[in-house]
Amino acid sequence: MYFIDVQGTLISDDTREPIEGAVEFIDYLNSSNIPYVVITNNTKHSSKEFLGYLHSIGLSILKENYLDPFAMLTLSLKAKNIVAFGQKSFIEVLQTLGYEIDTKTPKAMVISITKDYTNEDYATMIEYASKGVEIIGMHETSIYAKDGKKYPGVGAILQMVSFATNRKYSVVGKPSVDFYTKAKDMLGCGFEDITIISDDMIGDILGAQKLGMKGIFVLSGKIKNADEVLPTLTSEQQPSEVYKNIGEYYWKMKHN
Repeated sequence: MYFIDVQGTLISDDTREPIEGAVEFIDYLNSSNIPYVVITNNTKHSSKEFLGYLHSIGLSILKENYLDPFAMLTLSLKAKNIVAFGQKSFIEVLQTLGYEIDTKTPKAMVISITKDYTNEDYATMIEYASKGVEIIGMHETSIYAKDGKKYPGVGAILQMVSFATNRKYSVVGKPSVDFYTKAKDMLGCGFEDITIISDDMIGDILGAQKLGMKGIFVLSGKIKNADEVLPTLTSEQQPSEVYKNIGEYYWKMKHN
């Protein structure tokens, strides 16, 4: 049984096209009736739109095998007046879900990703947090890869705001326990029965391994050289296996 990341694992961060072996791997899981959930931190498009895009590029992911942070947000955040940080499309999706952008008296601050954050944006986040507004991260990725550069991920931003204000935050997407538990329940198994495949060792795999999952780290997304990450991990934190991409893992699985 599998949890499978999307950006950097199934599709390229740069071209948004399928990575080598991704289409074949999903087709194999479908035809072999192997249970899986595609777990994405998509916050740029609605769940329906993003799943439709994945279908359009050949990834035949079943609706019931897909989970993103928007589904978890609507379950956990009942207050409707919020302030939000991220791309314009992210804020537009929030509004379609019934949330109202309120910069005066918001009940919660919801943070997603964009490469265009400024120090003024960070100062505004800190101001809201200092006033006691609930802090919610759409996910907790370590790095945001865009245009050949690495930017602070939502996880890094959340930790900065938390450190600056001594206030705690919650996360609705990966690697929150609630998110992984929801995906696990979709499979109807235990965490120890699941293998997670992702390009984000810090933001996805470490949290999954703490819950008992097997971690497979692919070097097709944020990190191209395993030596950038693996030497920083303890022996207990090391992934079970490392591959160039999901295609290499699929080839080995098929030929063993």
